[in-house]
Amino acid sequence: MRYLEVQEDGSLIETQELDLGSTKVLIVVDEDDKRMWLWKGSECPIRKKFIGSRALSDLRKKEYGFAYVPQTCDQGDETAEFVAMIKKIDKVDAVPSSVISRAEEIIERQSRINVFEDVPREEEIQPTTTVSREDVSLKDRPAQVPESQLPTHMAKMGAPGNRPMPTILSALESDSIEIKKPEPTVEVKRNILEQSIDILRDLGTPKGFYRDLIIIGNKVYTETYTGEFEELDEPPEGIFFSSSHVPRMICENGLVRAIEFLKPEEGAELSEEDEKIAQDIEDLLAMFEIEVG
Repeated sequence: MRYLEVQEDGSLIETQELDLGSTKVLIVVDEDDKRMWLWKGSECPIRKKFIGSRALSDLRKKEYGFAYVPQTCDQGDETAEFVAMIKKIDKVDAVPSSVISRAEEIIERQSRINVFEDVPREEEIQPTTTVSREDVSLKDRPAQVPESQLPTHMAKMGAPGNRPMPTILSALESDSIEIKKPEPTVEVKRNILEQSIDILRDLGTPKGFYRDLIIIGNKVYTETYTGEFEELDEPPEGIFFSSSHVPRMICENGLVRAIEFLKPEEGAELSEEDEKIAQDIEDLLAMFEIEVG
């Protein structure tokens, strides 16, 4: 297990113990389970959170590879997997009891859903069971074509007859157990919008750029001269391209907070500070490609 504290300049300081301070951003690497966590304290600046995200991405790419699964969590909202990890290192006191209780409920729910349970073979079915041969074969049909013989894109996405294997992640979090998630309420939507705008304000714009358009959810905004975000009228239907804008996508905790279209001034370049938090879109695409496979 490795514990690394993210510094303001993006460098990492390795520590011997896990210290979850409210102003800190930490990277925890579980080399046994091949997992990496980005843990963010409740009082750390927004830019430091994104610096930590960049640091995690660089560390994963340079030292561990895409076989390691990244996960982010905020202080007071740690995931069940993170709680399981701190239990393993006997650091349960590092998180609130309410977080421990919620995680234990999720893990208990998961334990009642054995995603790895094999379907009984035909000879194991009791004579009184009215299950036809056809029903059993459809329920537990093996892959009809070996994955090695499939075209690459079909093997990755799961071709007919090659059903994706269930994983522990599919049942660990409560959201994955629900058949259909309810539509967010107006209040929830408003909170998401306000959180996204707060993040944009805290981040600011790169030097030499200004926001021309911002997409949050399915709404389009522009930034006024006073720094306010003004919702535009319903956009006209159509397909829109732009060769004069620089797009910037902002993701946090598994959500796309916003997509900005920045207008550069002549000779505009990213400053060193902005480069610390910016990540290459190619890394994002590479991660998706490998994890789907």
